[in-house]
Amino acid sequence: MSCTVAEFIREALVVLDEKEWVAEGVRLMAERNMGSVVVTRANEVVGLFTEHDLVQRVAARGLNPAEVPLGEVCSRQLVSISPTTSCREAILKMRANRCRRLLVYHDTRFIGLVKLPDLAHGIATQGTHRDWLPNIIVGSTLILVLIVIALLILQLPDMVHIVQRTSGP
Repeated sequence: MSCTVAEFIREALVVLDEKEWVAEGVRLMAERNMGSVVVTRANEVVGLFTEHDLVQRVAARGLNPAEVPLGEVCSRQLVSISPTTSCREAILKMRANRCRRLLVYHDTRFIGLVKLPDLAHGIATQGTHRDWLPNIIVGSTLILVLIVIALLILQLPDMVHIVQRTSGP
């Protein structure tokens, strides 16, 4: 079974209108332990405000978060994918677009976002589930070989005794 984006979609998000203040977005991010806010206009996604945006576009410019609307400082070059996209394709898309989050759409309906750490974890654990049968076969074969070697070692004195009797005077 291949890893798909659908397994890692985060639907419980902080969603705010672009006219809301950055301070409100940051407060909700901290309260809900989230790294981003989905920014909307008329209930349509128009941007994503992340911790990186807070540092680069607000703090570094000396702006007051209580006086800056999210719409002015959010990222607007949004990258999206479908829920059926493979985890590997999603990570490659993130790499190509230099981002760590992708918006997930089913046709034209926004359904959530996926984050790089979640996808990487999905790919990393995918192989461990898939390899259980070969691991059992190899492990069983190794145990069988060790048992045969142990039996041969236990029979060694008898074999030496037989050889001595047959090659004797």
